[in-house]
Amino acid sequence: MNKRLRTWSLLVVVNLFWAMQYPAYRVVAATVSVATLNFWTFVIAVLVLFPALIYERRRRRPKDRASGAWSFFWLAAVGLIPPSVILAWGIDHSSASNASILSLTIPVLMVLMGMLMLNERPGRFLIMSLVLALMGTALISWDDVVAGNFGGRLLVGNIAVFLSGAGSAFYNAYCKQLLDRYSAVEILVFGDIAAIVLCAAISLAVDPVPFYQVGDWSLSAWLAIIVLGAIPWGAAMLIWLWLLNQLELGQISVSVYMLPVLGVLLSAVTLGERVSGMQIAGGCIVLLSAFFSSSPPKATVAAH
Repeated sequence: MNKRLRTWSLLVVVNLFWAMQYPAYRVVAATVSVATLNFWTFVIAVLVLFPALIYERRRRRPKDRASGAWSFFWLAAVGLIPPSVILAWGIDHSSASNASILSLTIPVLMVLMGMLMLNERPGRFLIMSLVLALMGTALISWDDVVAGNFGGRLLVGNIAVFLSGAGSAFYNAYCKQLLDRYSAVEILVFGDIAAIVLCAAISLAVDPVPFYQVGDWSLSAWLAIIVLGAIPWGAAMLIWLWLLNQLELGQISVSVYMLPVLGVLLSAVTLGERVSGMQIAGGCIVLLSAFFSSSPPKATVAAH
């Protein structure tokens, strides 16, 4: 299979898995605090990925891991907590429309992080693909763009949402640096463990009901959390880090715009929501832009 088509197909799969977060969060978010929700989501993700870590450790001797614990602390504190806990707080103090608009900055921030942290230099073709994908996503989210309100009353929430996007961009750039010393499974497991500790601390500090009081949770809530941990934060992230090891951060950033495309399609299939012609056109633009930007460079970092 053509490398570009294979890479693009995997990016579609990853974003499809990520799009499954929305119905799962909808099931449980109304009754569970965001810190508790993410605590248990990361716990499930670690449980799902831990057998792969044990298998990997048995096959090869670990490299020198000097100051590794601090690396995963920063990965969790700056790269995982903002797009999970802080994002939810920001949306609560802003609006869903503003959050949708501000999320459009994440791929741009990823390109900037690639330039600052990885010394990447995006070419004109990549910039053109990024602009086209941004335009396509704007068409998909046009109702949110029109409804956006960035007045002073929502300023603090908007800042929190923007910082969560910057955290996502940092996470990807920092993971790409860590892939020189760690495998994808190690990064995910140890980063999630650090995030578990931080989510527990946040829950104990601010939640009226701490993370460990789960006796009255419904079966549907547990099933939603298992789906969140196993698929978006487990399987999808493992594929994503493998792709991150093959592509430059700027290249892979374009694919993030596929998430709203697949979210709209999932809503149409599962909830019967109507898809407009503008959304279809925008989706086609995004998918083509991601395809053209997903060709692996000739020299890639060796896979772990």
